[in-house]
Amino acid sequence: MIDLFKGELLRFRLWAAIAAFANVAVLGFMSRIVDLAQQPILVYQVFAAVYALAGIALGLYQMGSYRKPNHWLNLLHRPLHRLRIAGALTGAGTLLLLVAVALPIALVALYQETMTARVVDLRHWLLPIAGWLIAVSGYLAGAYTMVGNRRYSFAAFLLPNLFMYSQASGVAMLGVQVVAIGFLALLFAIAFKPDPAAPSRNPAAVLAVALPVQVGAYFLLWMLGFGVELLWTVSGTHPLNMPVPPKGGYIEADRAEGKDMLLMGIAGSRDPEAALWREQIALSDVYTRYPLRNLPRRGEMTNLQPMEFTDGERNINWVFTHDRMRFVGYGTLDKRARGELGVGEETQLAFPAPTMPFAADYLYNAHAAYQYDDGQGRIYERIRLPQGEVMASPPEPAGDNLLVLSDRAAYFYPGREATNGLDLLQPLMRVPMPDQVGKLSRMDVVELLDGYLISYTYTWGVWSGELQHPYQQVLRVDGKGQAREVARRALSIDVPSLYTNRNTWLSPVLRVICLGAQDLFAAKDPLRAKPEPMPAPVLWLAAACCLLSLLGAVWLSGKQAHSPRGRWAWVLLCGVVGLPALVSLWLMYPRRDTLPLAAPDSQPVVA
Repeated sequence: MIDLFKGELLRFRLWAAIAAFANVAVLGFMSRIVDLAQQPILVYQVFAAVYALAGIALGLYQMGSYRKPNHWLNLLHRPLHRLRIAGALTGAGTLLLLVAVALPIALVALYQETMTARVVDLRHWLLPIAGWLIAVSGYLAGAYTMVGNRRYSFAAFLLPNLFMYSQASGVAMLGVQVVAIGFLALLFAIAFKPDPAAPSRNPAAVLAVALPVQVGAYFLLWMLGFGVELLWTVSGTHPLNMPVPPKGGYIEADRAEGKDMLLMGIAGSRDPEAALWREQIALSDVYTRYPLRNLPRRGEMTNLQPMEFTDGERNINWVFTHDRMRFVGYGTLDKRARGELGVGEETQLAFPAPTMPFAADYLYNAHAAYQYDDGQGRIYERIRLPQGEVMASPPEPAGDNLLVLSDRAAYFYPGREATNGLDLLQPLMRVPMPDQVGKLSRMDVVELLDGYLISYTYTWGVWSGELQHPYQQVLRVDGKGQAREVARRALSIDVPSLYTNRNTWLSPVLRVICLGAQDLFAAKDPLRAKPEPMPAPVLWLAAACCLLSLLGAVWLSGKQAHSPRGRWAWVLLCGVVGLPALVSLWLMYPRRDTLPLAAPDSQPVVA
């Protein structure tokens, strides 16, 4: 086993050295231009994709070279257990990726830590591990694709895709990566045998192999909907591509200007002041707010956006550090350290959560909003949300006042005090939110003579099937902060419900599994809303698909080689999971070979 391990290292040592050198060169060059630790999430995703592709290429080539019949027999006919042989090969591959991927990232982080004044937190030291694990997951997916049955082993590539949709962050994200690698290693161990094409007889192994195949079939069937949508677009009847969207639908609500949205909201109102509101809307400015979908979390390895701002008068760049929960400064010209910056003029307290800039001299985090005073070079807390609420939209002007949106309410703060002072502001009024902020797509506000007219439009999640009943609600808020509903209208879903909910009726079980995998190890997000219950027609269609899958499994399994117990287990699984399980049954088991019937003996011809 050790000799095989060493042989693989020697075999790929040159390629690993070249990849490591190229990685160091690219990272080193970019670190001279920008601060790699403060890039937006897209940059991290590009590097992650490159590392995953490098791992996939190694797995495909390494196992592809052994997968030739003669080489495969020579490899497995050794005085070693098959899993020890597999461990030697994959152990060498993971070590090579450690050198090519993790080591260069660690060297660049060490350079920034020791040779520059840039911020390097503990979360940045996790990046070499994360990059290595991503490469290893791609490597195992590629290795399994070459070793396993070619009819379905490609489904393993879906597991590394989980990292793009996972809601976990920081160390929890590393846990998600370890789980994916463990599952891929299990698949590889199951397939690494003298006849990889032969189905396993162990029920647990069969279920483990079938799960990614079913998820892959589920994803491909779901993707077929975009082909239908493309034809829909070409025909010119797609609601998203119409010059004028359908009236009363959620597409119209998402595209409308603020004034039009308010006017549509109160069009059917019988309130005696409705005519006056229409006149005021036509003459006044309407302020539209779109709620945040994510907040920075402590310890996350990526950034929603660079967590830094620049003091132009002092030529200082302030960068937020998660370790000390303060801003660390360095000169924009000489790149030397300039100390730390906390909250307050004297106390310099640590921030309660990761804080990022959002406008000139303003910053925010999940709990509060702050202002940086250029004259004093200090940060002051201006707005503090009540305990238990988180920021859904940082403060921005709404008429003469400031509007802040939390996950539970809208707050109005005095604009004059915000402009003329640096003290902590007290809200003029608090307007409770009618529904969950995770469903809110936009909020339109117009200032009246004695209060506000506020429109809430709840359409977020319609396209993904998480919201089934979009609507618009308009509130009249008087000068004392008392709110009353003046209009409410249901918005139609402009595309068929069966199309937006195809991720459910294709397989309710797999939808639950995918959502669970997405939330694995993730903390609760107050800015997300739970999916609403499915309409009855969708549930009936899901039941019909499961029944169709069960009947199809009865017919298909009869033409395949199964034990009686195995056959009916598959029939039951197809009935529970749905059509993706039937596709996996077809892919995983070929049709049973049948012998041709013997021709009847020919009778001699009697003269």
